[in-house]
Amino acid sequence: MGHKLAAVFGHELPRMILTAGIINNNKIPFRPFLDREAANQIIPYHTTLFQWDRQQDIFYLQKMADLTFTPCSLIAEEFAIMNSTGYSYLLFVRLTPGDGFQQLCESVTAVTGRPLENYLRVTLSVSKEQKLIRNQYKALTKSIKLPITLPVHGLELFHIWEPVQRVRRITTAGNILIPD
Repeated sequence: MGHKLAAVFGHELPRMILTAGIINNNKIPFRPFLDREAANQIIPYHTTLFQWDRQQDIFYLQKMADLTFTPCSLIAEEFAIMNSTGYSYLLFVRLTPGDGFQQLCESVTAVTGRPLENYLRVTLSVSKEQKLIRNQYKALTKSIKLPITLPVHGLELFHIWEPVQRVRRITTAGNILIPD
């Protein structure tokens, strides 16, 4: 895997999860040769807009400097569970576009020349213990009534290999390259 461009959220989503009593909320799926705990500390709650392999880095990394961000939102529609990598289970919330999100997608596509992910979701928890994920699902559905509007606070670019790093932050304040 190479890089991931993600729409990131503020504190609303972590507050929701803590309110439901979810403690083990590792949001990074199991992948070979990836320190999930370290990655979990770096990558915030997000929805992936698109990702690419390392072989395409030069092409896409140059384009990232031209991205801009305007405030928008996504709507958390429903909680769900699915099978994930490494014989694990993933608890997530399905999203639909909210105010301004379609315009953001169109502007990113105009810069990159590539369509964005069309299956929007935010991973809330990943575990190899199905019972744990089911209990978390029950706690969320019991304490949080959906739909809820989630403001998108910016775009962030991460490279997804050891070590996982935030490469660029794009907000209304500007497009900032994060030094190593």
